[in-house]
Amino acid sequence: MIINKQNKIFINYFIAIVFSWISKVFVVFQVDVTQDGFITTWMYNLISDFRFSEFFVVIAIFLSYILKVNVFEKGYNKLQKYIVIIYGIFSCAYVLFIYEDGNTLLDIIAFLIVFIYMVMVYSPFLRRAIESYRAVEEKTYKQAFLSLAIMSVSFMMIFLNFAIDRVLIFLGSLGFTVFYFLAWSFAIIGIFGAYYGYIRPKSTE
Repeated sequence: MIINKQNKIFINYFIAIVFSWISKVFVVFQVDVTQDGFITTWMYNLISDFRFSEFFVVIAIFLSYILKVNVFEKGYNKLQKYIVIIYGIFSCAYVLFIYEDGNTLLDIIAFLIVFIYMVMVYSPFLRRAIESYRAVEEKTYKQAFLSLAIMSVSFMMIFLNFAIDRVLIFLGSLGFTVFYFLAWSFAIIGIFGAYYGYIRPKSTE
């Protein structure tokens, strides 16, 4: 069965959310599954430190770039394409190998790296969605493009809020600040935006 790019994007975001939940279970209940050899310490740290989640988010962002080109562009801009690929590889390498367990500063840098990648991809997506929203008259597609614009803004705000949350922790906060919950709120809004912007219009065709 061939999975289209849109479904691959959602699958990667879903996997990222699942690993995020697992990481919270590890931290809150102080679960250490490395003791019985079930997984290696490195793999445990990838999950518990939110690193696996960020990795799958980076993959989803890259697939979103491909979707943006297919939907709104006539072809790839070669320079932009290479920048997106190289930065994506750098982002994956950072979240998988450069993190240090318990280093909040590197945590902040990781969230900012992913945030910048989201801005690189979703800012043009946002601009194109707004342009299309203004250009079309048919109500269904007008709502769809508006929903895609909301999705783009929401996805960009997720990791900005995570980064702010970590900055506050770095400055002495105990964690789980209002920005942490804002990040997840934007994630929910972004998912609904994606549904009303792409999945629902397709289901009515």
